[in-house]
Amino acid sequence: MSGGFRDTFTKDEDKGLLGYDDAAFFYFASSVLVTIAVPWTYSFVKNTIFGSKEEEKDVPGKSKSGSESRQCQSSAMVAKSEQAKESTRRRNCSGCWWLQLIVLGLMWLSIYLTCTHLGQEEIKSFDPFKILEVAPSATAAEIKKAYRKLSLVYHPDKNQDDPLASARFIQITKAYSALTDETAKLNYEKYGNPDGPQTTKVGIGLPRFLLEKENQLVILSLFFLVLLVIIPALAICYYQRTKHYAENGVMIESLQLLEMYINESTRVKNCPELLAASAESRAMITRAEDQKSMEALKAQVVVHNKLKFNHPVIYRNSTLLLAHMQRLHHLMTPELRKDLDQLLKHSTKITQAMIEYSCMRDWFFTAQSMIEFRRSLVQALDVKSSQLLQIPHFDDDILRHCHRGKNAVSTLTDFLNRDPEQRKGVAKMEPQQLADVEAFASHISNMEIRVSVDVEDEEQIVFGDIATVTVGMHRKNLREGEAVGAVHAPFFPEAKFEEWWLFLVEAAPANRIITFLRVRDTDKEVEHKLRFQVMRPGKQKMEVHAMCDSYAGIDRKAELSFTALTEEESKREIFVHKEDEELDLQPTLFQQLMGDFGAEEESDEEEEHVAEEKQKAAKPTKKNKAESAQANADDEDKEEEDASTKGGKDGDDDDEDASSASSSDSD
Repeated sequence: MSGGFRDTFTKDEDKGLLGYDDAAFFYFASSVLVTIAVPWTYSFVKNTIFGSKEEEKDVPGKSKSGSESRQCQSSAMVAKSEQAKESTRRRNCSGCWWLQLIVLGLMWLSIYLTCTHLGQEEIKSFDPFKILEVAPSATAAEIKKAYRKLSLVYHPDKNQDDPLASARFIQITKAYSALTDETAKLNYEKYGNPDGPQTTKVGIGLPRFLLEKENQLVILSLFFLVLLVIIPALAICYYQRTKHYAENGVMIESLQLLEMYINESTRVKNCPELLAASAESRAMITRAEDQKSMEALKAQVVVHNKLKFNHPVIYRNSTLLLAHMQRLHHLMTPELRKDLDQLLKHSTKITQAMIEYSCMRDWFFTAQSMIEFRRSLVQALDVKSSQLLQIPHFDDDILRHCHRGKNAVSTLTDFLNRDPEQRKGVAKMEPQQLADVEAFASHISNMEIRVSVDVEDEEQIVFGDIATVTVGMHRKNLREGEAVGAVHAPFFPEAKFEEWWLFLVEAAPANRIITFLRVRDTDKEVEHKLRFQVMRPGKQKMEVHAMCDSYAGIDRKAELSFTALTEEESKREIFVHKEDEELDLQPTLFQQLMGDFGAEEESDEEEEHVAEEKQKAAKPTKKNKAESAQANADDEDKEEEDASTKGGKDGDDDDEDASSASSSDSD
């Protein structure tokens, strides 16, 4: 494209507006639309046919390390998984899905219309024949006549109120010069512009309506509306929505409540009311028509302690949680069941905050109770319910049978460790029920832990060292390359994955938490390290507790003992490598930064010292003058003595010569 701003605009008499070349805008718009529409369409079709990422998030196929997740194949969990997928598909095909479909359809329609328009128009260039409104075969007289006619119409003196007339007049003048003036004509034929070679300017094309005078007020109003009203309003709404939540996703008001009411004596029976009193729970709505259903539910629910709060929502939600833990779901209406599911979804983050707060206060038994409450919600277990109720199809009648007889079982571990033929309570089950029990037994983690303590790069543990407890976790029920999938939890509304809490605790009677760690890895082999400082010398006993937040009865404990020596007993030699010694000689970063400044100060001090020495040498004291005079006198005496000694020696030599000469004469 050649020419500048003036060559882009023409006065259109029929439309009465600026004839603007908006072909560049269509190129730009089509590029942007294609860039957005292609990946969006691919994602939309993929999610519609193969499922969305929400389904993969609920039940991921692989762990973080790449191991294949092994899902529970019991009938209840298979049905729950299919129900979750169907629910996700219904959400995808809801109003949001149709909205995406409509928007994508409009985008592809816009791309088609834009491409069609680009096929019919080209980017405008400087055309003198078109500007003068003459045919390319016009004679010089016809060109001159057209020029005079148009110049009279668009002369600036006759169109003082039209700012576009001057631009149009300049175009007409250039077009006439390009067809009549030899130099301008050569430039036009060679460069496409009567002014000669022009630089190419590339920019974003703007649509025509943005430059129309009658639309300027509307466009400016919309611009200020978006910039000064809509964007700040969205930012304020987002801030108002998020300012009530902490970093862990729990409302700040709920954290304050937990901090106020959780203490060292808090146990599982106190937790349902605390969860019901959270800000998330109190924000739920109540319905007058639920009063009758709640009365029937209250008559069956067993309350383990006196409630502290009388708020209607707290009382209702506390009753729903107790009914869930006591498996009274058949007494709930569909609306109450939805409220319970919403409350249980909130419980994941709130119980996490309960556990973390107890750990930060070093209350081991309180943290243990918070974990027990969390798995009671996941497995729908009451405060004193049997662990065997987690097994599919187990009820109170089967429990009574399991607790009696010769091979009675009371814990889940005892049940799982037995052979399938020797397990009590399954004799009268149907084949599908037996398959569900076996699927549960093979899916639940059979965890084995190994612990060791040492100080890295040292052979002994000394008072004040940072010791490391290495905990190796091995799931014996998994094969190589497998990872445990979602927890068997048919009463929990969403998929839940195992989390293990590692506690390093002082042995009884202290039972104080030294350090803790939350483990979310689901692989077969897992290794983690707990670090702590040895606070006292002597023999010490500790315990490592591995607690699961999803199943009751599979926790593990290992005892740990070691002797911490004093510094005098250890006599530890400090070996310094040669490379470390060389590093000690290197200047630090601060010394490097201050090196030049220090060198200048040292050089100034040296110069001052030299100047002082010179002054001392130039101005000797009286004592120094006397000493120097005495030294000069001694030097003069010594020189005279040397001269006299030399003169005597020369006289002796002359006498000897004279005597020898007289002897020769006498002869």
